[in-house]
Amino acid sequence: MKKQMSLFALAAFLTLACISHAEQGSFTVEPQAWINAGETRPLYESVDSGSKALRELSSGEAFELLALNDSWAEILVFSEAGDRLHGWVTPEGLRLKNADDGAALAIVYSPDPSLRVHLRTSASKGAKSLGKYFSGVVVRVLDQKGGIWARVRIGSLEGYMETDSLVLDGPVGSVPSLIPTVLVNYQDGFSLTLRAGQSYQSGKQGAVPNGQPVRVLGVTEEFAHVLTEDGKTGFMMASALTPQPVYADIPYVASIPRPDGAVSVIDNPGGQGAHLRQRGSTASESLGLYPNGTEVVVTGGTVYWKKVWVDGRTGYMMAQLIRGFVPEEFQEGGGD
Repeated sequence: MKKQMSLFALAAFLTLACISHAEQGSFTVEPQAWINAGETRPLYESVDSGSKALRELSSGEAFELLALNDSWAEILVFSEAGDRLHGWVTPEGLRLKNADDGAALAIVYSPDPSLRVHLRTSASKGAKSLGKYFSGVVVRVLDQKGGIWARVRIGSLEGYMETDSLVLDGPVGSVPSLIPTVLVNYQDGFSLTLRAGQSYQSGKQGAVPNGQPVRVLGVTEEFAHVLTEDGKTGFMMASALTPQPVYADIPYVASIPRPDGAVSVIDNPGGQGAHLRQRGSTASESLGLYPNGTEVVVTGGTVYWKKVWVDGRTGYMMAQLIRGFVPEEFQEGGGD
């Protein structure tokens, strides 16, 4: 796939813009991509600073300009899931985008649909992963300069992606989107907290009621980076989403029938639950984080790692996190 493309395909919007603003007269249509070289400012639902703020137009963010006058600019921007958001901003600091600005946005692209793209803490394949992201996610490019790595932002999260896994300045929609939509299904409450970071200690950005859909941009072993219906990005506990997005890069397999075995439940007094892993090792990728109280069927394994069936999947869990299978040295009063 050719990676360098024009930033936006504007032609479809220009005719519409010319027609819709002909009566207003005060607006001038500019058939080019623009950039916010000024400060971050709200994107309003209408030409009124008292109207609903749909989101913020970030400093350095590119957009499609539909119309402009001395007081307002009518623009189109894109969400992280590739949705076109139409609104109005104040015009201070807005200018035409030029070649020196470099790529302003990119689309995540993996040629293998069973693989996601890592966002890393630094420009190295050995750097810690901040999550794996689905093809079709729109990222803001902060620094690229022709290298093999680009520094990008997804929502409030910044990191590095390989440019071979990005379509730089590509028309949004040119990459088939594999972004899944899931439902909030928190068993211990009526809603699930949306957090600012990948931690249970991160600040709360609100709560999403059970049954409401969210789109999953990327995943870690315990959290999903999501976009809510009202346009907020943040992090949610992956185990409270249905179907649960998993970190491991494995093709989808049909649900495995419940086998015969010893029935027990996950019991981790010091944590949220237990990971189901591909192999009996904490270094193995997680097939899902299952909360305390989840029923499992133990079918084999070793003293320290049990082979289990849970929720239609099979894998391995630490024995010390399964009630009735805690090794003696981990039991209260056991061991040396």
